[in-house]
Amino acid sequence: MYEFLKGILIKKQPMAVVVEVNGIGYGLRISLSTYQHLPEEGNQVLLKTYLHVREDVLQLYGFFDDGEREIFAGLLSVSGVGPKLAQTILSGLSPDRLVQAIQQNDERALQSISGVGKKTAQRLVIELKDKFKKFEKTLLPTGQLTHQPLGLNGEEAVMALLSLGYGRPLAERAVNTVAGSGNTLTVEDLIKQALRVI
Repeated sequence: MYEFLKGILIKKQPMAVVVEVNGIGYGLRISLSTYQHLPEEGNQVLLKTYLHVREDVLQLYGFFDDGEREIFAGLLSVSGVGPKLAQTILSGLSPDRLVQAIQQNDERALQSISGVGKKTAQRLVIELKDKFKKFEKTLLPTGQLTHQPLGLNGEEAVMALLSLGYGRPLAERAVNTVAGSGNTLTVEDLIKQALRVI
């Protein structure tokens, strides 16, 4: 129904944005992957969209590119994966890393994402391996999939999130997102803001 939205980025948060198009503000759910590509508020943005329809709700999801949207739709095709979990999966692992984990049967990486247990990880691999094969050509080389350096405060914040039960990929990406704001934050502030992101 909606292929994309192009307008002014009014508000951005790590998991949601508001885009104004011709005087109408559209609220979209996004992943951390998409968040990291967004311009500053007040600038024009174009997001690919996916409309999730349920009996009691219509929810728009926004994506930086067609590839992430297609991966999101693929995740939804897996038994037991709804849009909220699909969004969490794309926030816990970048699209490149997610495809790589599925292609390499890396259930451990998948289970490190909050909400993904052993059975769900197995289903993701079994049901998506063939579907996601087409993304292999566009993957970054393995060496380029490493995380940004976190620094001492960042590592401490990640360790604190791990102790709270969050998986390392999600914890690292949340801390990187917060730290990327340009402010030098204390460990305590990093943890608080990363928890808001998660």
